[in-house]
Amino acid sequence: MVFTKSLKGSYYFKKCLRKGKYSSSANITTYVLDNKKNKTNNYLGICVSKKHGNSVVRNRLKRWAKEAYKELEYAMFKGKQIIILYKKNIDINDLSFHTIKNELEQNCLKLKIIDNVYNNEKN
Repeated sequence: MVFTKSLKGSYYFKKCLRKGKYSSSANITTYVLDNKKNKTNNYLGICVSKKHGNSVVRNRLKRWAKEAYKELEYAMFKGKQIIILYKKNIDINDLSFHTIKNELEQNCLKLKIIDNVYNNEKN
């Protein structure tokens, strides 16, 4: 990820979850907060609960979210803190990478953090 750094520290997560805007879909919820200090990079945090399964399953879900974000990174505006949360009631066996990618894209379009040029090129 070229323009993105990892979001670390519970303070930043709590602040983004408390003050940020969010958009929800069937399997994920995306929170976004403007980063006032660093306008050249985005910060990405991904949360997967232990209730989703063992570490292999949780890491797979994190990899899918990270890869979906990578494909959308160049179309995103800079200077944002983004958190992707997996919902607790999802069925992991029915989930796929393409589902996560489509839901993340729809959430980003709802939150207006993707450039309109990307949306026009896709259609």
